[in-house]
Parts: sequence; C-alpha cells; structure tokens
Amino acid sequence: MILGFELTLLIYASLAGLFRLLWGVSPRAALSMLCVAGAGLIAVANPLLALYLAAQVLWVLCLYALCRLFPGHATWLSWLSFLGLIPYNMAIWIDGMPVLPGLRDTLQGGSLPLVGWTVGATFFVVKSFVGLREALREGQLRPLPLLAGLTFLPAFPAGPIFGNQPFRPERIADLLPLRSLGIAAMKLGWGTAALYVIAPALRAEAAGNGTGILPTVADVYLLFAALFFDFSGYSLIAIALAAFFGVTLPENFNRPYLATSIREFWQRWHMSLSAFIATYLFKPYVRHTGAPRQGIFLAFIAVGLWHEMTLKYLFWGIGHGAALSLAMKPPRL
Repeated sequence: MILGFELTLLIYASLAGLFRLLWGVSPRAALSMLCVAGAGLIAVANPLLALYLAAQVLWVLCLYALCRLFPGHATWLSWLSFLGLIPYNMAIWIDGMPVLPGLRDTLQGGSLPLVGWTVGATFFVVKSFVGLREALREGQLRPLPLLAGLTFLPAFPAGPIFGNQPFRPERIADLLPLRSLGIAAMKLGWGTAALYVIAPALRAEAAGNGTGILPTVADVYLLFAALFFDFSGYSLIAIALAAFFGVTLPENFNRPYLATSIREFWQRWHMSLSAFIATYLFKPYVRHTGAPRQGIFLAFIAVGLWHEMTLKYLFWGIGHGAALSLAMKPPRL
C-alpha cells in the first residue's frame, strides 16, 4: 500500500460510504468523486507518480483518437500503449548505474516522499492498454470507468489486471447484500493476514536459514511461498475493498500450489495476467500462425519483459515459455 495499510483502509472505508450515498443520486457523480479522490491520493504519495499516470492516460487518449482515425491500423497502434513502460525501465537501468548517483537520487525521490515514482507502472500501463482495446471493440471510450479503475489505489501497485469493465455503472451493484459484505470482510481479513503476518514470517525464516545447499533450497521454497502470500494477500485486499463499493474485480489466485503441472499452475497463479496473455498475445498469434507452441513461448518472453526489460526477466520468460511449450506437446523421449 503506497499510503500504508491503516491509512488506505480508513480512507477507502470512508470513500465507500460516500460513494454509496452519491450512487443513489448520480452514478456519474459517484464515479467522478472516486476518480478525483484516487488521483489526489496518488499525487499526495508522489507528485511525479501522478504526472507519470496522467501522461499515460493522455497517451492512451491520443492512441484512441489515432485508432479511430486509422481503423485499419488500430491493432498495432493500440500496442503503442506499452511505450509508457519506457520511463519505468529507464529508472531501473539508471538505478543500476553507479556512475550516476546524483541522477539516481533525484529520480528516487530526493525531497519528494519516499514512494518510488514508478511504482505500479507495469500495472497501470497494461490496464490502460486493456481499457483502450475494450473501448475500440465497443466503438466508444468511457473516461470515467477507465480513470476510476486506473486510480483505484488498493489495486494500483499490484492488484488484479482489468480494463474499464468493473467500474462501468451497469456492472456496479446497486445494493450490497449482507452476505456479499461478509465475504468481502473475510477476504479483507485473510488478505491482511497473508500480506502482513504470514509473508513477513516466511521471509524472516528464510533469512535465518544460514548457508549451505539444503538451507539454500529451503530458502527458495520459503521465499516463493512468501511471494504467494504477499501477492495474493495484496490482491485479496484490493478485491475486498472494491467489493465495498459494489465493484467486482477479477480473482487473481486459486490455490496455485495444488497445481500438478506448469499449465495448471498458470491457470491458478496470477489469473488476471493469464487471461491477458490468452486474450491479447497467445490466441491472436495462434490465429495468425497456427503455431501454439511457438505462440506460448513468445508470449511469455513478452510478459517477462513486461515485468522488467532486464536479463533476469528475459530468462524468466524463456524458462516459463519453454516449459509451457514442452508441456503442450511433450517430445518423444
């Protein structure tokens, strides 16, 4: 949470009450309030981050206009949304250059708050792309649902991937049944425990394991488990807080460690990312080429570089892409 958990919870509990009051009067006013509040909170966390987000939104609006002007080129033009990742990756590259400490210190905050100015970049860039593609399919861009989704702070740095669909007025619940509120409260409690209790405990256990082969292997599994509780806990908090507004965000995890294959693992882990891969990378490639094994391999390389344009994530993409392509049609060995 870029404003801290307690403050975010307090603010969004208050905003949920105000949102529901306004919703009965004017859904447009309720969504506008949510957009203004989210943008304001991001600006308070870090003004540079707010400028970065604003620049990405303006860029997507320009791309939408270009796609409408040149409909025959809309597909490839929409992919230019990902140029918004350039500042994020430049910050990563500069951070690794010891010869530029002054510039690095300036980019990392300087006199600004300590929150990194590129936090959440990969997520709001991909969500802006999905929102653009949804708008092109429907023939109209609806700014309020898009902005509400992009500025919804609980899902801003690492929440599920979605476009403008969850925040459309027709998809937001008019009434919040007691059962739905109870489920949201339980998700909030479990997400909080996973993120702030279980994940730190696992990381602390890994840190105290010492050196050697067995402790190193144990560290790998402990840190991977910590990553799961960290990421799934954060996603659950975002999904739960959205539910108090009557908004349904996509589920992101479904007991991934019960998977019995790499294919099943990716059907259970970060499911909103898997849905993005299938919809916008894998299926279009297979339709054009008829090569599913090649398609899944290249898709995961692209997703690896979406995380970061670095060698470690290139190798991550190659590893998962190769494993999935082999699982799709195992060789005769």
